[in-house]
Amino acid sequence: MRRRTDLPHHPMRAFPCIIPLAIYFYLISSIFPYDFQAIHSVSQAYQESSPAEEASEGSRSPKQNKGYKVGITVDLVMIYVSVFDKNGHFVSGLEKEKFKLFEDGAAQETTYFSQVDLPITLGITLDLSGSMEGKIDQVNKAARAFIEASNPNDQIFLIGFNDQVELLKGFTSDIDEISDALENAFVMGGTALYDAIYLGVEEAHRGDKSKKAIIVITDGEDKDSTYSLEEIISFVQESDVQIFNIGFLDEIPSRSLFGRWFKSDEEKARDALRRISKESGGEAYFPANITDIHGIVSEIASELRNQYSIGYFSKNDKRDGSWRRVVVKLDTDAVEAPQIRHRLGYYAPKE
Repeated sequence: MRRRTDLPHHPMRAFPCIIPLAIYFYLISSIFPYDFQAIHSVSQAYQESSPAEEASEGSRSPKQNKGYKVGITVDLVMIYVSVFDKNGHFVSGLEKEKFKLFEDGAAQETTYFSQVDLPITLGITLDLSGSMEGKIDQVNKAARAFIEASNPNDQIFLIGFNDQVELLKGFTSDIDEISDALENAFVMGGTALYDAIYLGVEEAHRGDKSKKAIIVITDGEDKDSTYSLEEIISFVQESDVQIFNIGFLDEIPSRSLFGRWFKSDEEKARDALRRISKESGGEAYFPANITDIHGIVSEIASELRNQYSIGYFSKNDKRDGSWRRVVVKLDTDAVEAPQIRHRLGYYAPKE
């Protein structure tokens, strides 16, 4: 969000009556820069039917010892919503009036609404552990196809991980730069999946697009991370980054007599990826064949380019840092048996 700077200087001898007003507005803008800017930005975004970068959820403050504590510094809350019909097909063209917003059960008034193709900060997080050796070529091709199907103004970065996590390519809109980084990646080692997701979310926060997402492609459960699953879930809840997980995991074995009480490693891995995606408003996919990845990345690219952007000013004006649960509903006549996907909530500002 841009902060207001000094007001234009007016020569005193030409406009003596304006000087007191200039001083007044300068003092007010210095005391309340965020609220004035947010109101102006939301008004402009609604009129233009395009969420200006000023209407993002504000700047980030450091998280104690771990990257970022993500919240909002103004009362504008942006939610990106995907709507599917009963057959799983994306539904576009719905009007603002069809959506109902609730925060902790209280109805909210929609301030901003749009369905336009927004540039996003997008991270591709790629498993480079040894077990990916037979899959990496298809994954690289699918990743390139995904980038080509994205908005040309997207801000893209690439992360690779095995038992270590590395930013392979920083922000760029150049497909060839990402392709070169993909082709130069090699597979070996273990799987620090949660650490990679953490870095992906953290890096996305550094991007200058208000809409953010990461795609994680992996074939194994986490074994080498510093962060635990619960820490990652908590961090994802604090963020505004959608996470789409693609897991090439083994089939879940048939349940034995004791399987009713104990989950297999495969079940635990799937559950973890689903939880992470659900909290963020993304989705988890588990293709049976490596070639299925091409259809999946195409579906994700299409969803990101066609989501509904909905913004509102929270009626809860307490700045207590509490978790706020957000629910988006559709009128019953809008779509038959709709499936709605969005992030599940956010943390309020804290003074």
